[in-house]
Amino acid sequence: QRVGVCSFCRTVRRVYMPTITAVDFERWRTQGCVLDPPDESFVRGVMVILHGLVSKPELNGRHGLVLGPLASGRAPVAIAPVQDTEHLIQISVKPANCALPPEPPDRLATAWNNLALAYKRAGASAYDQAAAAYETALKLQPGKPNFMANYIKLCLVMAGERRGDPEVAQALQEKAGKYLSKLFRPVTTLPENRGLDCNLGIDFVPGYSQRMLTAGVVNSVDAQPARTTYARQWVYDPQREALQEINPGDGKPLTMSAEAREAISRGHGTHVQRNERGETV
Repeated sequence: QRVGVCSFCRTVRRVYMPTITAVDFERWRTQGCVLDPPDESFVRGVMVILHGLVSKPELNGRHGLVLGPLASGRAPVAIAPVQDTEHLIQISVKPANCALPPEPPDRLATAWNNLALAYKRAGASAYDQAAAAYETALKLQPGKPNFMANYIKLCLVMAGERRGDPEVAQALQEKAGKYLSKLFRPVTTLPENRGLDCNLGIDFVPGYSQRMLTAGVVNSVDAQPARTTYARQWVYDPQREALQEINPGDGKPLTMSAEAREAISRGHGTHVQRNERGETV
């Protein structure tokens, strides 16, 4: 295998030094990219850097995501969107036109999430590819809130599109429910919420212009109201990529204590304790 240095490798220490391990950094610094990688390197999920393309020179230097193994000596590749608004581009390339950089999982996962969004924008015919891209992103970075939120919305859209096939629609609803449970687990497992009736779903929420992923502790009432009311309610805020407790009446954010914010950031199954000096222990 030939080894060379690309622009990504030259900038890795500036961009990723705060987050990568010393072992990974040393590997990047000394190895660079594998040029003309072997056939077995081309498996779904891998990222490559394109170079030497003659028919599409504008794609040289772009990162591509390998969609599957080689077929007839070429790899199916989707251009990794830099922004989550880019359109979908897919090509078949020879291994000789690929450099294989050692990518950190978070960067790979974000690229697959952006690719899933591009598939979704391409229309209903590409929804299955979008779902598969989200699955890949979540394998690379399990539990990432914005990946789960995007996947939940796609599953619900797909379930609506496939109402004619009740079995498929039900499976998609169940998958959305599974990820909703994971997304809101930090609040649904809080000690004060255990044993209470909690609704999860996507709905219009006061104070927001679009439907939101939401979890609410249902009010205890003698008669069923026309619309479910909540004693406490949370939404997933995609701008902040975080769960936010809101006033169920007007949707205004509620201020959480430092202990509550820390408990949510730590996830379910953990709690915050402080010693007599107020230090976290």
